[in-house]
Amino acid sequence: MKADSVVKDRDKYIGGSDIPIIMNISPFKKRWQLLQEKAEPRGDGYANEFTSPQIEYGNEMEEKIRGYINEKYDCEFVPDVKIVGDLRGNCDGVYKDTILEIKTTSIIHKTVDQYKSYLVQILFYMMIFEKEDGMLAVYERPDDYNTRFKHKRLHIYRINIKDYEDLCTEINRQVDRFRQDLAKMKGNPFLTDEDLQPTEIVEMADRAIVFETQLRAFKKLEEEYKVLKENLKKVMQEKGIKSYIANTGMKVTLVPDGIDTIEYKFDVARFRDENPGMYDKYVMPTEKKGRAGYVRITIPEE
Repeated sequence: MKADSVVKDRDKYIGGSDIPIIMNISPFKKRWQLLQEKAEPRGDGYANEFTSPQIEYGNEMEEKIRGYINEKYDCEFVPDVKIVGDLRGNCDGVYKDTILEIKTTSIIHKTVDQYKSYLVQILFYMMIFEKEDGMLAVYERPDDYNTRFKHKRLHIYRINIKDYEDLCTEINRQVDRFRQDLAKMKGNPFLTDEDLQPTEIVEMADRAIVFETQLRAFKKLEEEYKVLKENLKKVMQEKGIKSYIANTGMKVTLVPDGIDTIEYKFDVARFRDENPGMYDKYVMPTEKKGRAGYVRITIPEE
């Protein structure tokens, strides 16, 4: 069982299981919730009481998975705990220059980068223990939670810390920011999540929210305007009125529907299927840039 989940004074430390939460990529808990928990700890007698069938299954399978890995790869991975200041590394195994992290899940990905929460956690341990290599062992959990180990369900992902220097820097940056916010909360327990955000972000976000609210109102108005114009067009057609000038001087003109025409387009899919050799000869590779990131504004529904 992961000691991070039962250590009595876990609130005094930042552990590996906290990292996905701190980086706001955990589906189970928000960063703000973790700040509140650590700002007002329940005491040295506190042990995390939360459990689930998934957690219990993972605890049951951990030793079996580690034993299989030790035998298959001729290793001697042993669970270990290391504390550095307020950081606590509790890994599933250490052997020479390698950290082992074991996970059980119903979702299996092709690459380790798709396991973002697992990846930042094992990288945190690798930094704590000062190891360059990592082995993420992901076991595919069966629907019936059968605890009989089957090696075909085990997926191994190799990690070298040099390939993730930027991510490690971001982990450390977010941990430092978490420390600062935690100190503020301990000094003033009435602080809100917004109070802990950088001033420039709050100011710009507030303006963006105002604009977003206005744009939503304009969009609704635009939809109503579109329906009104369609109804006006229909009535003008029925009455045979092509245009008229309102008392304000504004002119309303009926623009008739255009005439349907036939356009000819090249059927690329059919040509490719019927002439694969010629299609490949003339197709040139072009770089397609990924979609640019953006800020999404979400307003609570009324």
